[in-house]
Amino acid sequence: MGDIRGQVAIVTGGARGIGRGIVEQLAAAGVGVVVADTLADEAAATAEAVSAGGARALAVTCDVRDEASMTKVVERAVSEMGRLDIVCANAGVLRMMPLEDLPLVEFERTLGVNLLGVFVTCQAALPHFKTQGSGCYVNTASVAGLRGGLNLGHYSASKAGVIALTQSMALEYGKYGVRANCVLPGTVVTELSLAAALQVGIDRGAGARAIENAALPRMPLGRIQSPVDIGQAVVYLCQADNVTGISINVSGGSVL
Repeated sequence: MGDIRGQVAIVTGGARGIGRGIVEQLAAAGVGVVVADTLADEAAATAEAVSAGGARALAVTCDVRDEASMTKVVERAVSEMGRLDIVCANAGVLRMMPLEDLPLVEFERTLGVNLLGVFVTCQAALPHFKTQGSGCYVNTASVAGLRGGLNLGHYSASKAGVIALTQSMALEYGKYGVRANCVLPGTVVTELSLAAALQVGIDRGAGARAIENAALPRMPLGRIQSPVDIGQAVVYLCQADNVTGISINVSGGSVL
């Protein structure tokens, strides 16, 4: 296992939810973190929180769909943090809706953030990784990318694309010392998933419990996942220096 202490990571969508869990676990492992998000105040709060724990952190505002924006994030990571070793393309959107009711603009938005955003984020860091002869990508897909989901056709399609894109990156850039892997969260209660539950008629007050009750019967380990669970898997993939092109399923056994 590689020693990642002292390395620097960019985490998109790092302000809250799964992204914050990734930021916190990387920081705990001794990695400096660039918290990249559209939510400037929340990104700053997350960076301040991990800084208070002794980690180096920088908050930046970005749009993962915009090449210039993500190039600037990479440049700031290198200039202000001194290096860049890890990119976690985690930013995503989720809106639950039957396919027959799904507007084209929502399909495009979902693929734009969840898939195009991963491509733009990873491409922005690639010249730097190739030049230094090393680099690690850990992209956030989903178990929904392994199979279709009820009211999740557009989301599942975007996450399946992330898995395939990541495998292609591993094949193309291993010769430069660059690794690329995915983490596949199962059921995690976040602001994103609670908002999605509202869209299909689940009351916000009961949202977390309703999500948990729906998921637990198919989970052999008997509990839903947390942002910390996902962050721990990301840390492993960053340390596992002879592992590339794989997807780690963190779903309590709900998808085998």
